[in-house]
Amino acid sequence: MSGNKFPPGAIEQAVELVEKHGTVAAASRASGIPDPTLRRRYNASKYPREIVEAADAGGITNPANLSHFWKITKDENGTGYSLFVKNPSGEDARFSDMVRESITEALADGPPEYPPREYEAGEFLLVVDLADVHFLKLCVDSETGYTYNREVARHRVIEGTKALLKLADAFPVARILFVLGNDILHVDGARPMTTSGTPQDTEGSIFQGFKDAFSALRSSIELCAEVAPVDLIHCMSNHDWTHGWALSQNLAAVFESHPGVSSSTYNMSEAHRKYYRFGGNLFGLTHGDGAKEEKLYGLMVSEARQHVGECKNLYWLLHHVHHKDRKRRGIDVFQTEKDHNGMTTISTGSHAPEGSHVNIEYVRSPSPPDGWHDRNAFVNRQGVECFLFHPRDGQKVRLTEWF
Repeated sequence: MSGNKFPPGAIEQAVELVEKHGTVAAASRASGIPDPTLRRRYNASKYPREIVEAADAGGITNPANLSHFWKITKDENGTGYSLFVKNPSGEDARFSDMVRESITEALADGPPEYPPREYEAGEFLLVVDLADVHFLKLCVDSETGYTYNREVARHRVIEGTKALLKLADAFPVARILFVLGNDILHVDGARPMTTSGTPQDTEGSIFQGFKDAFSALRSSIELCAEVAPVDLIHCMSNHDWTHGWALSQNLAAVFESHPGVSSSTYNMSEAHRKYYRFGGNLFGLTHGDGAKEEKLYGLMVSEARQHVGECKNLYWLLHHVHHKDRKRRGIDVFQTEKDHNGMTTISTGSHAPEGSHVNIEYVRSPSPPDGWHDRNAFVNRQGVECFLFHPRDGQKVRLTEWF
């Protein structure tokens, strides 16, 4: 053991203080014990003694940051062994600690008090879909022609929401569907990688990105809740499979006391595809990296059979590709709109009313191309989008705020 050895009872005291005051920061303020000292003792309570001792001997404050070590030991016969010991719970513990502390801090003073609000009678559903924001993505102007970081992402989420609500103000909105997830975070852990391990250019730590994204989305949802009742729905995604889901759970917890914000167990689940109904409109929502496009209509019929029979307007909202691509799928496939480098093509074709086919629409992203996308000429025009749907006639308007 090093000179950093914990005083007798120090770990137990730290646990008791944090349980009493809710967070390490609050316990530190109440007890006068410096935050780094109290945090090191509290973190030590979650690990086996030998992990704590090894981390302490190496001067490592948080045992989660110790991935492995060698231990020299002897048996009762004096035979020596050199053991390689791995820390089995480091990454999982860091993740669960981050999620738990984030929720605790958000609710430190109890559930937020949102005053009751009377909404004006409306007619339309407004879908606010801030797709593929990628908090922590790094784009450098000298390489790609764009600058993107956490601050830019935060600005585009909040100011983009304000702009969309202002554009939609001419329509009487009855309800808002606010779509969460869809690569809100650029990476899925402490290492700069996606869930599957693909390296990414990043700016900041996962902890900073998680908190920044939480704060920005919370502000955006509050803005929406001033207009109409809000339903939250989460889409699982490939860059941040676990952390993106956890972020949505945090938001659901904070808005649990809000009379104008709803988040059902189904809407916030880890299901790959979600369905949502508004009047005669049925929506399927998924990230877009999973089931092939040609399978989506069959999946909707199979997974939402009752609603398909009762709704004449069928829609899929997809994400993932960062550019606009809209198609009508019925007996054949007709592409009505597509973003290309430097231009957008729009084709009208023969007249086809909303109820005669399923509409598949990929939502634009506010995040610009990073180095890899720029090298491969996957260059998107950045924007955020919302959609207005009439309960009988289907989609009436799509509104876009460009950046």
